[in-house]
Amino acid sequence: MTIQVRAHDERWRPAVRAFNARMAAAGKTGFFEDPVPDWLAPVPDCPTHRELFVALGDDERAHGGYVLRHEAALIGGRPEQVASVQGPYSEGAADSRHARTSFALVKDMMRRRPRLYGWGLETRPDMRELFGMFRWQSWASPTLVWWGVPLGRSLRRGPPGVDVTVEPDFGDWADAVRRDGGIDYSFVPGRDAATLNAVYPADDHGFHRLVVRRDDAVLGWAVVGIRRFVRHPRFRSLRVGVIWDAFGPVRHAAAVLGAAHTWLARAGAMVVLASFSDTQWSETLRRRGFRPRGNERHLLMSPVLAAELGRLAETGAGRPFLTFGDAEGHRGPLGQAIFGVPAPPGAERSDA
Repeated sequence: MTIQVRAHDERWRPAVRAFNARMAAAGKTGFFEDPVPDWLAPVPDCPTHRELFVALGDDERAHGGYVLRHEAALIGGRPEQVASVQGPYSEGAADSRHARTSFALVKDMMRRRPRLYGWGLETRPDMRELFGMFRWQSWASPTLVWWGVPLGRSLRRGPPGVDVTVEPDFGDWADAVRRDGGIDYSFVPGRDAATLNAVYPADDHGFHRLVVRRDDAVLGWAVVGIRRFVRHPRFRSLRVGVIWDAFGPVRHAAAVLGAAHTWLARAGAMVVLASFSDTQWSETLRRRGFRPRGNERHLLMSPVLAAELGRLAETGAGRPFLTFGDAEGHRGPLGQAIFGVPAPPGAERSDA
């Protein structure tokens, strides 16, 4: 059977619906029936959007799909177009006759956008193995957790000489931080104001956008969230905070993360989660009592992107900079596990 991969549109909705029914019957995950993405749909003048693709057989039956999130990135401080990958989703997971559908999907995404990356995949070694067959490379980063360790007096006060404000959206200051900090890292997806306002829209009050300043100069920023759980199987009835995103030059990592951690602790968080691919940001959190917990997160890089970052590494360029907020971000498995589940009566999505 020949597989053709097409951009998803209304023509393929019935085929995807039938595919999802077959996958559900086998206890497997299906694909997006609606061709318009439910998050980051294309909008004029927005630098990031998601695009859906469907794998079709000779009879135009759907057998899988994948998603690309297109965005602007800095590679060695130079602006480039990249895309993150969600999937592939293949009927091969339910029926061995379609085992090669995943291969067709990976080949197609690499043809459409050579600079590709995946981020997360904590519980999907099968996906890492699949992409490895196409010479993708992988770096691992820890998920870090601070679990109710009382903050010392100096930590409760936050970094000295630093002011923190909560902003309704991202302004020109975010673009300035991107320009100043982008040269410290080999790879930085997003982080411009327009992208950040699309990912963390002003009308979503589950996010708190913290701007960290010293003497009126913006050092960096962080996006945090906090939720009170009730009878959660892991977090019990605690308030859980997440540092979803943050950015700034390496020299300001301690100030930015210190401000974000202190803000969450003062808001009542007894657990705080974070993940940074850059080791200097991770080490800053370790010094504040964060410890690795659970599965590592993986950055997968297509051969083209890996080669570029490899050449930059030889020049002494910094590591890639990614956080929970990249790729699928809060709409991915981690975000849905923490904030996407329906809150029981009396629990709030965000209470800070």
